[in-house]
Amino acid sequence: MKRKLIHIVSGTIILLGGFLFTVNLWAQASEVTHIAFTSRRTGNSDIYIMDIKGKNIENFTNHPAWDFSPTFSPNGRWMAYVSDRDIYLMNLATKARHRLTEGRSPDWSPNGESIVFTSSRSGQSNIYKIDVNGEEIQQLTNEGSNGDPSWSPDGESIIFSSNRDHGIFLSVYVMTADGRRQRRLADGSSPVWSPDGKQIAYILGIAGSGVYVMNAEGKNSRRLTPENTWSESPAWSPDGQWIAYETELENPWGNLNRDSNIYLISPIGDKSRRLTDHPALDSFPAWVPAGFLSVSPTANTQTTLWGRLKKSGSD
Repeated sequence: MKRKLIHIVSGTIILLGGFLFTVNLWAQASEVTHIAFTSRRTGNSDIYIMDIKGKNIENFTNHPAWDFSPTFSPNGRWMAYVSDRDIYLMNLATKARHRLTEGRSPDWSPNGESIVFTSSRSGQSNIYKIDVNGEEIQQLTNEGSNGDPSWSPDGESIIFSSNRDHGIFLSVYVMTADGRRQRRLADGSSPVWSPDGKQIAYILGIAGSGVYVMNAEGKNSRRLTPENTWSESPAWSPDGQWIAYETELENPWGNLNRDSNIYLISPIGDKSRRLTDHPALDSFPAWVPAGFLSVSPTANTQTTLWGRLKKSGSD
C-alpha cells in the first residue's frame, strides 16, 4: 500500500499526495482545544464551551437551573458541575446527568475516582471528598470556614482556602488527600496547582484583587494580572503554558451588573489575551481535557477529520 505523509505547517495540515486540509492549530503544542466557562448571557447561568480562540461558543447545559463551576474527569468523558446547590455529573457523550451530592466548588481527582468539594451540611463551610459513584463521603476539614479545594497533580495533596487564622481574611492551606497535616502556605484564596505541581496560582487582595503565582511551598509570590484590576478564578492549562481567569476591567467595585470576561495569560506574566466579550457575566473558566473531542457532538467534524488524517498517515 502506498504510504502517505502528513506535514503540519503553521495552521494547516498538508496531506502529501494532493490533498490540503486547513484546521485550527492555535494550540498545536497542546491537545487541549476547548475551555468551559459559566455565563449569564441568556439571563440564566449556564455552562458554555468555546475553543481556545474564544470562538464557536456553545451553551452546553442549557437548563432552567443555575449551572456553574465545571470540572472534568481526566479522560474527558464526564463533567461535574454545580446546579443550584447540588453537584451533578454529566456524561459528555449523551448529556445525561445525575445528582451526586449537595455542595459547590467541585474538583475532580487526577485518578478520576473522587471529587473534592465544599459543603455547609454541618453548619460550617468545610471540605469533603466523595467517590464518583456517590457511595462514600469523607469530611476533610473541621476548623474555621473552608472552601475552594484543588487536587495536586499527583493526587497526594489538596490545597484550599480557609479563614481559621485571620477571621474574614482568607489564607491558602494544604493538606494530604485524607485531610491530615493541614498547614498554612500564604495569604490568599482560590488556589490551583500548576500541572507539574511546582507552582500555585491564587487570588490575593481586596481592592484590585488579582491572580498571583507562588511556588508549592508558598514562597516567591508575584502578581500576573495588571494592578488596579479585579481578577479571579485562575485555571491552569494542562500543558502549563496558560492560565485562564475572569476579570472585570470596567468599574469592578460597586458594579451591580458586573460583566467580567474570560482572559488568558502566561504564567510568566506576558500581556493577557481576551477570549470572551459579552455584556453579561462570564466566569469560572475550566480547561476541557483532550478526551472531550472523542465524545463531544460539538467537535465531531474536527475529530473525524483528524482521525482520518492520522489513519491515512499510518497506511
